[in-house]
Amino acid sequence: MDETIGARRRAGSVPARSGARPGRTRRAILWAHRWLGLIGGAVVVLIGLTGSFIVFYREIDVALNPALYAPASPDQRVTVTEVMRAAAAADTAPISTILAPDRTWPVWIVIHAHETEKGRYPNRWTTMVDPSNGTVLGRRDYVNAFALKVYRLHFTLLLYEWWGKELVGVVGVMLLGLSLSGLFLWWPRPGRFWRSVTVRKDVSLLRLVFDLHGATGFWALFALTVISITGVGIIFPDVVRPIVGLVSQPTPEPSSRIEMPPPAGTPRLSPDAIIRSAEAAKPGRVVAMLSPPTETRNIWRVQFRADGADPAVRSRGAIWLDPWSGATVHDRTSDAMSMGDRYLAEQLWLHNGATLGFAGRLFVFAAGFAPLALFISGAIIWLKKRPGRMRAS
Repeated sequence: MDETIGARRRAGSVPARSGARPGRTRRAILWAHRWLGLIGGAVVVLIGLTGSFIVFYREIDVALNPALYAPASPDQRVTVTEVMRAAAAADTAPISTILAPDRTWPVWIVIHAHETEKGRYPNRWTTMVDPSNGTVLGRRDYVNAFALKVYRLHFTLLLYEWWGKELVGVVGVMLLGLSLSGLFLWWPRPGRFWRSVTVRKDVSLLRLVFDLHGATGFWALFALTVISITGVGIIFPDVVRPIVGLVSQPTPEPSSRIEMPPPAGTPRLSPDAIIRSAEAAKPGRVVAMLSPPTETRNIWRVQFRADGADPAVRSRGAIWLDPWSGATVHDRTSDAMSMGDRYLAEQLWLHNGATLGFAGRLFVFAAGFAPLALFISGAIIWLKKRPGRMRAS
């Protein structure tokens, strides 16, 4: 779009800006912005549209599979031990995670870890258990259910075995580059701000598309910048952690094992006793997820749901508990974390807008369509200019 103005300036129809940026720098940034958009734009659009979908993927999943999320009554009569027993009877594979009922998914969801070929996406199945009577409402292939498959498309482009997650991280860096370079190229002259962020009527098609490109880029800039930064942080935590440490030092990831467990044969506490220990350790917090001990992790992990937060904020903070005594081994809740830890833990909820509640999710949902509008308008501008270039050459 800036090339259109540049061509008109060279023709003498548009005066040069006073104090304009160096032409060579501007041309280099314009070249990078254009070709980043044209080469990677289709993937950015796909990531944006699937991102809009997964902002509400749990609600969509309920709408598509109502029988799996329809308890007989809202009562919570079944204990965690009974839930695990019912799930184990339906699926003998080890239990990796248990999701407690909430407003969106009002049933117990037990995730089973099935055998997975090396290098393949983890094979997970879920069992839904009615919290009022312990009845198994259904089982399904978790990673290939429609809503979850779209989630995987967004997260790995369905290329998990071929560095798909890392590719999405690179796309996040690309989106950040497009956002910042677009801001540089868009920057208006003094007194022209409102004109540069609105779409005018009664103008030529090219001018209309030009206005649409600039206005869309400006109004979506903040959301796209936050989405790209948090997305890169989620995929490349080891890269982002040192940067966050410049402001607030994150604490090391807690160990997943008790190195000196009690003698073999020492009885472990029941899941219900673990729940009671967690609630006693953090009174007033609501248990959201449980991860029982496995072959590689010999302690319980209990995650808490923020009271009153948007249901999309699945958990905020966790503690790790000794399975024999119920004592707290690690504490990663808000009152025990540094600011750096809090930011790293909050990245996912910033990414999907849930930090700001339902309004934040709607904002991110709308922002997911911005790359589509920018890609189409940018392509039209580029295609409209090509015949003129060919004639000139």
